[in-house]
Amino acid sequence: MMMNNIFILINKKLLNIKKFIFQYIFILFLFPCLLYLFLTIPLSRVFINLKPIYSIWVCSGILFVSVLFNIYILNSNWIVKLYDNNFMKSLPVLSSEYLLSQIIYSITVGFLQSVFTVIILNSLSVGFMTFVQFIKCFFVMLPSIIIMVNFSLIIINLIKNKFIINIYNCLLFLFLSFSIGSFIPLNLYPIEYINIISYIPFSGTLINMQKIISYQSIFYNMFFISLFYSLFFSFIGYYIIEGKMKNYNE
Repeated sequence: MMMNNIFILINKKLLNIKKFIFQYIFILFLFPCLLYLFLTIPLSRVFINLKPIYSIWVCSGILFVSVLFNIYILNSNWIVKLYDNNFMKSLPVLSSEYLLSQIIYSITVGFLQSVFTVIILNSLSVGFMTFVQFIKCFFVMLPSIIIMVNFSLIIINLIKNKFIINIYNCLLFLFLSFSIGSFIPLNLYPIEYINIISYIPFSGTLINMQKIISYQSIFYNMFFISLFYSLFFSFIGYYIIEGKMKNYNE
């Protein structure tokens, strides 16, 4: 019964995507291309002494930003449509089923975005990522994907004004791109800033992805910290959904 409800929720979203499948595929291809064109190429002329070379090193950042930002945007749109009064009353669905459907859907979307991004980047940067590295990077990203799912739920629940949400979306993109080492190496930031940002799970995920691409061992403590944060944010997301369902049933 539980899996049936989850399948219904995911299928509802996939049917909406099916109506705009070509536009969706276009975005999957376009977003990493734009990041490479407008950020990677100019910055590669700045960081000329970076090892591995910048055009290879930055690919983990492009993959990271492409996956997480698209997951955030798609989940935000889904949340607005999904948690409406009539639909939540029409199905005997538990809060955990709503949350699991979002996580499964986001992992699926993240995997597709990762495949498209790696294909594009491998064609632009020869030898960027092997199949084994791809699997490792995606596995390392899973906690951050789960965090972003719940983070989008929290933001949509707190902010109702569309203009403010659009501003926040821009700030989130800038944060993912420039604040945690996606396009600018963290060692160029002040040590005080690095000490603060290292506690953010997104930063640890990105560092481990860069380690994988550089054929180095990952920091397992950072992965487990990210895993802990994903569980913590999932509890918050669960109780937000539970509160919405109680309000709708009153």
